[in-house]
Amino acid sequence: MLKCNDRISVKQMSDELGVSCVTIDSHIKKMESSGVITGYPVTLGAEEFRHNVSGWILINVSGNEEEDIISQMTMMPEISRLYTTNGRWDLAAEIQTPTLEAFDVAVSRWRQIPGIPETDTSLLLSSRVG
Repeated sequence: MLKCNDRISVKQMSDELGVSCVTIDSHIKKMESSGVITGYPVTLGAEEFRHNVSGWILINVSGNEEEDIISQMTMMPEISRLYTTNGRWDLAAEIQTPTLEAFDVAVSRWRQIPGIPETDTSLLLSSRVG
């Protein structure tokens, strides 16, 4: 959220994500002190993401459960971005974890959410731009 709009208020993020202002503020301070956020407008520390495992998970959602699934997934810390899509898949989530094992655990957890009958996961190997 801060990457898209660094002027968004803690209250607005709290309302949109359904968590307390204290939680949002705590996460922002933690990201600033650990070097994940290195400045404003929001810039992400390259070193922070160089050692993480990143990937995409494409998700099919059963029936009209999309909003419920989106609500659940936005609370998961491994998801850095979540998009609705058209075509074969309903959602696309960008995932970042510190290790391959943590990536595996997160994907396995999502695949067990009721209303997600099918997923397709890809690891991001290297960036060719930026």
